[in-house]
This record gives sequence, C-alpha cells and structure tokens, in this order.
Amino acid sequence: MKKKNTYGIRGILCLLLLQATVTVFAQTDPLKPLPKWQEGYLDIHFINTGCGNSSFLILPDGTTMLIDAGDKDPDAFAKIAPWKVAKPYPDNTRSAAQWIINYMKQVAPANKPLEIDYAMITHFHGDHYGVITKRSKQSAHGDYLLSGITEIGDSIPIHHFTDRGYPGYNFPADLTTKSGEENESLSNYIRFIKWQQAHTHLLVTPLQPGATDQITLVHQPAQYPGFQVRGIKANAQIWSGQGKEVTTLFTADSVLKAKGSFTENALSLAIKLSYGKFNFYAGGDNTGLQGYGWPAWADVETPIAKVVGQVEALTLHHHGTRDGTNDFFLRTLQPQVIVQQSWRTDHPGQEVLYRLLTDMYKGPKDIFATNIQEETKVTYGNTITKGYKSLFGHVLIRVLPGGDQFYVYVLQNDGVQIKVSQQYGPYFSK
Repeated sequence: MKKKNTYGIRGILCLLLLQATVTVFAQTDPLKPLPKWQEGYLDIHFINTGCGNSSFLILPDGTTMLIDAGDKDPDAFAKIAPWKVAKPYPDNTRSAAQWIINYMKQVAPANKPLEIDYAMITHFHGDHYGVITKRSKQSAHGDYLLSGITEIGDSIPIHHFTDRGYPGYNFPADLTTKSGEENESLSNYIRFIKWQQAHTHLLVTPLQPGATDQITLVHQPAQYPGFQVRGIKANAQIWSGQGKEVTTLFTADSVLKAKGSFTENALSLAIKLSYGKFNFYAGGDNTGLQGYGWPAWADVETPIAKVVGQVEALTLHHHGTRDGTNDFFLRTLQPQVIVQQSWRTDHPGQEVLYRLLTDMYKGPKDIFATNIQEETKVTYGNTITKGYKSLFGHVLIRVLPGGDQFYVYVLQNDGVQIKVSQQYGPYFSK
C-alpha cells in the first residue's frame, strides 16, 4: 500500500516526533520509555494482567474509556486441569485491579488527576469484570467487595457506566438468581453501581445499538468531527445498519437451557470506534459458532460483521477461543492489526489460529497476543511462534492525528515503568 501524503502540518510534526523518538528494535535491545500521549492521538491499550480482559482508551481530546477489568479466582481453575492459566503479571504483589490502575496512571494524559469518563463492561464473566472470592476485601466506602471493576471504581472516579444488564439485569432471565460465584459477583457489582449512583452521581445507561451520541468526546468534541463511537450490539439487539434502527437476533426463551442456564458470551456488548479513516472493533466474548448442531443464535458474529464492515484493528472475541472469529467475520472486517487478550492454555483455539494465519484477504494481518502460555507454544510450535508478531506483553495501538496512520507498540512493565520492547508500523488506514 502506498504511503499517503495528505497530512496537515500538525500531523506531519507528530509523525516526525514519533519516528524520531521510537524505532523498531528487537526484544534483546534495551527497553525504551513509551512516548507520552499527545492531544490528537488515539491510544488503545490492551493491559496484560494475566487475569482477563482490560482495555484503556485515551481519545483524541483526552477523554478516557475503560473496557472491562477482569480478575479471576485462581482456586476455581483447579477444576479445569490440565488446562492452565497465566500467572498474575507483573506479579502477585497487587491485585489485577491495582495493576490496571498502576498502568493507567503511567499512560493517562498528564497534568490532571486520573479519571475514567466512560467504563463499559461487555458481559458478566469474572475475567471481564472481576470475581468475588474469599480473598476479596471490603470497600472502605460502600457495602461492596473489591474485585476488578469495583476495585477500580473504588479508587478512581468513573463518570459514565454502561453494561448489558442495566437497569433490570433480567435478560434472558433474572441474573440475580443465578447460583454460586456468578450470583455473588453480580450482586456485589449491582451494590457497587447503586452506591456509586447515590454518592458520586455516577451515570449508568444500557448500551444502545446504533447510537453515536452515548459515548462522545467530553473535552473538545468540536476539534475532532471525524471521531465517533457507535453501539453495535447489546444482548439480542443489534444495529440494523441504518440510523438508530435495531433488529432482534433471538428471544430470551431461545437461549435459555434446562434449569434456566444460558450462554453469557453471546450476549456481549459490541462497539465500533472511528477516527477519520481508522476503525476499531471490540465485542467482548461474542460467538460465531456454526454447524455441529449449534442453534442459529450462537452465531452472532455474522450479523455483527454485516453492519460493522471493514476495520483497521480489532480485539478477538472470547480471547481467540474456538467458538469465535468465524470465516465470514474475519473476511468481512479484514483487520490489519489483531489483538488477542489471552490468559489460558486454550487461547487461541486451533481452528481460529489457522484462520488467522490463512491469506483470507490482501494486505497486512499482524497478530499480537498479551499472554500466550508456554504449553500453548509447545502445542502449536512454530505455527504460532512465527505466525504472531508478539506473544507476550501489553499492546498499544496508537493512531496519529486525523486517523490516517497508526502504530503498534508491545510494552513490558516491571512494576515501576512501562517500556517499549517492540514497535511496528506505520500502518495506513483504508
């Protein structure tokens, strides 16, 4: 693809600064400090805690957004042996939430206190919003325990919340009646939401598919008319592709199984972020299951792909496990950069891995994983070790002013300072 030359003076200066301060180097070279976010940049950070998904976005005017804040109960995963899960990263001296906060403080816009303008929980699994265990500490502020998003919100001001359940938390059934760990974690999360609403004036709204006025720039929106976040999917509702119209993918009854159980993943939220020509997609653990006796509702990726269209970058559904990233989804979105937020030995599934490495479309298709396990490398061999650009570390997608170009950084964190181990690009938005 030919390099475009349509940048303004400001964009050219930013590009020259970026190229002057960061170069492509091997992991054996000394680590370099990460160049700070500047106004006009769009930064999309994928934070590796070894405990689940968490993405921190700094939008072009400094508006901040957190997508998910996972944590996990290490004791619970003894039940899934011989599968293994990642060790906490950088280490277990802090909780996953504390490491996320530490990370955000290092990369957030300078000269003002850290605040989260928007927080989005894609669905109610512990690796996306936290899990309550016997180790969970009591909040010093309210009647809730600390894990994942509740621990972050207990320390960092959050202004606007969105999730898939508010206000009733009753799709496809009453979520508060689920038994065991899931019930305790969700009930705790709801107590957190109610306390925050009462004491910090937190605004909570359900994600509206089709809407572009729900997640907006809060500081200087007029300066960036090419920026937009559109709701794509929530529960069974999906944007039709026209205005704010939505269509229904399935009914509550259709997804309920015996004894009222259901698959949480296919209910995940999904959004598309656009900045000029640059487009980014995130969709939690949405599934793309087809065939093998699976019901039609299990493939929500195909209708998602039809309304999302081509993007420059995305994060894989469900950590790259085998129930997602179907052929149609990948061929339609055609991402140049793919980020896999991984933490277990079955991430990625073998079918997904082969689809990712097949030449389904022209142009670059660079894959970056946050935490591929050693057992996974042994299983797949050089298929994965040579097929991926990176197998470990935080990942940052940095989009330059205007959205025409972007770079990818692989970052390491020793607990003191985040540093760059690799840098890729420039990539050019289509």
